[in-house]
Amino acid sequence: MENLKYRVIYEYEFHLDTSAAETARRVDDVYGSRIAKENTVHFWFQHFRSGNFDLQNKPRGRPETLVDNQELKAIVEADPSQTTSKLASGFGVSDKIILIHLKQNRKIKKLEGYLTY
Repeated sequence: MENLKYRVIYEYEFHLDTSAAETARRVDDVYGSRIAKENTVHFWFQHFRSGNFDLQNKPRGRPETLVDNQELKAIVEADPSQTTSKLASGFGVSDKIILIHLKQNRKIKKLEGYLTY
């Protein structure tokens, strides 16, 4: 059963003033063990309590990047001896994010298990 169908059941049980725990048990009794997790039902009950009865998921997108590849490329070309840690602190991101962007800029290559740029 699709998640939307379960949410309709959650909304119905919410209007009956059934607890989240009891709703999860009822759904599991009918549709199988651990189909409805109590935490999930609790989340939807909070959603309904706030007056929001939209059963669709909110669209999710990728967060905006904090690293401009062109700016990073210029910084690395100006001083290629900088560490990823120093670059990361300059952009306010993790070393891993810098490595991803360096790879996008083709400024790193794998050498015997070590990343260099």
